[in-house]
Amino acid sequence: MASDDRNGQDATDYDSFVDWGRRLARETPFYSEAFAERSVRSVIDVGSGSARHAIVFAGWGLDVAAVDPDEGMLEQAGQNLAAAEDRILSAGGRLRLVKGGFGELAAAGLGPVDAVTCTGNALPHVEGEAGLERALADFASVLRPGGLLVLHLLNHARLMEGEIRTIPPVVRDTSDGGLRVFLRVIDHPAGGETLDFDFVTLERDAEGSWSVSSRRSAHTTLPLAALDAALRRAGFLEIRAYGDHTMRALDLERDESVLLTAVRSR
Repeated sequence: MASDDRNGQDATDYDSFVDWGRRLARETPFYSEAFAERSVRSVIDVGSGSARHAIVFAGWGLDVAAVDPDEGMLEQAGQNLAAAEDRILSAGGRLRLVKGGFGELAAAGLGPVDAVTCTGNALPHVEGEAGLERALADFASVLRPGGLLVLHLLNHARLMEGEIRTIPPVVRDTSDGGLRVFLRVIDHPAGGETLDFDFVTLERDAEGSWSVSSRRSAHTTLPLAALDAALRRAGFLEIRAYGDHTMRALDLERDESVLLTAVRSR
């Protein structure tokens, strides 16, 4: 599955939308290798949602701050953390849940840390180019010199150039015998500064009746070239782009997601 976007669902829907077992099995070897290469012992996970990645990191014995602006997500993260707390403590890890958004990490007293991660297509929720500049400057400010930044988001170049209007639906059975279908429909406003996503949830109950809910979210367009330039302006070096967590080379025309790593200058 491509990098998901949680802003179309509430917190409980988000955890049912994502197949976390498969996703974490696919992604965590990359983080394990990247963190080991940089001797990472502390992490800030920005836009952490329900804290699934952050819980894995803390379970490796790391000191982790999971930062999200949404109260519902933080509540769900608290429930997930409670279920994993014994495992985290036995590994010598620590996980704090912090309410905050882009550009607010230093102001919250976080850092310095060895790594900052921002996954789940969270970064496009910055407010335009200025918002991106603020977010990256804030990331740099809480990273130690030589610290690692990891970004994972949808491949906007592919969406924009192909004028792609939808991402494959996700279908999930519910515990009460029903069904949920998650759709993402994309509009391309003139000017190319945003991509407007409609997140639509279709729900069928056990009796076969359907209901629908939707939410619209405007995403700042962040094609790779713009991201690379902004990262360099913020003082990041060694910028590498991958097509997935196996670290294969990015194919801008075909890959649904972009995985970026960068290092804060010393």
